[in-house]
Amino acid sequence: MLNFEANLVIAQLNQLNSIIKIILFLIIWAVIWFPIAIPLARLVKWQIAAPISNTQKLTFIISLYSLVPVLTWAMIKAEQTTLAKIGLIFQVSLFKFILFGYGLGIVTMLLIYGLELLMSWLTLNRQNILTFNLWLNVPLLLLVSFFIASMEELIFRGIFVNFLEADFNLWLSAIISSLIFALLHLIWEQKNTFPQLPGLFLMGIVLFYARIINNGSLGLAIGLHGGWVFILACVDTFNLYTYNPLSRGWLIGKKDQPLGSMAGLAVLLLTSLFLGLKNIVF
Repeated sequence: MLNFEANLVIAQLNQLNSIIKIILFLIIWAVIWFPIAIPLARLVKWQIAAPISNTQKLTFIISLYSLVPVLTWAMIKAEQTTLAKIGLIFQVSLFKFILFGYGLGIVTMLLIYGLELLMSWLTLNRQNILTFNLWLNVPLLLLVSFFIASMEELIFRGIFVNFLEADFNLWLSAIISSLIFALLHLIWEQKNTFPQLPGLFLMGIVLFYARIINNGSLGLAIGLHGGWVFILACVDTFNLYTYNPLSRGWLIGKKDQPLGSMAGLAVLLLTSLFLGLKNIVF
């Protein structure tokens, strides 16, 4: 009886091995980044407990995510694994799926925005769309969106899923990694993030599904994620629309809360439907 209980405890501890690895990864990441973050906070004039602007947040995110390639290399050496096993399979198909994902991400966002405009829930700021400044900054926004999407997918649908799959089945790994993905967004901002937690969790599941149907490659997930980030960056940076004050927030969303509404969830649902047609498209 005692041997059975001891074996059960050992089995349970072994199942926590992947969770411990994730926690250690995050701690090491934070420790390395902290000396960089302190002077950056002074540079962008941000103080603890003060609201964080989009520019300040982007500065912190870029500095934080710039460490991901080094951390990935260290993890590969420590785990004796390969980039291919965490989803980076450098073939022509990788770039094809990134481009397809970008197209699908952009189209699904525009379809939902278009529906909201037809229903007069949003008002298009035409003068902002026609400004030369918007089109001049499109390449930069594409680059930023690709960088953020690549680093987040490498971490959450790549490294973390690789850890979890050693101890959990496929969809439990998806649930845990998506939960971590959602909760870690609270680091940057709590007020606007709490209403979006269910949407962020579902977004993680959709992106995990994108990796599965892409035969383990992160290409499609990176493209989808990047397409969504790109459209949101354009909308936020150049104030492309305003909300109808009579419209309900839970239905169409609020500023800085794109996933805290039925419209945001509709983007994810629509994307899932398109992904279900993947085998027909390719």
